[in-house]
Amino acid sequence: MSEKPRAIYFCDADDDMQQECESIQRYLAKVVGLDIPVELWERPPWRERFDILFFDWGGMSLGNSLLEHFCDEIIKNAEDNPGRVYVMTSTFTEAAMREALQELKGKPNNIYLSIEKAKIPLVCFV
Repeated sequence: MSEKPRAIYFCDADDDMQQECESIQRYLAKVVGLDIPVELWERPPWRERFDILFFDWGGMSLGNSLLEHFCDEIIKNAEDNPGRVYVMTSTFTEAAMREALQELKGKPNNIYLSIEKAKIPLVCFV
């Protein structure tokens, strides 16, 4: 690949978001062999050019439907952009995405419920 892939970490605003972003970068570098920056985003990046989206809405969805909404948006975006990789990074978000995917007959094959499950597709960016 001639151009480095662009990775975005789209998450809810909390005290640990920078630390989580750095943790994803370390995982990519050490486990996957992909030494790239991961950009921290607090708003939906749908109109941006990116190759990899890490998503964690954690517990911020309690009392509202944002997590459900963003899961639906990710599914739609994944269907429209099969060359992108979408990775859930928390168990709470993983459970919400699993539920959203169960409602579909055909799951987009570029959505991964954990970073470990996305290792092989992520290696393709090396």
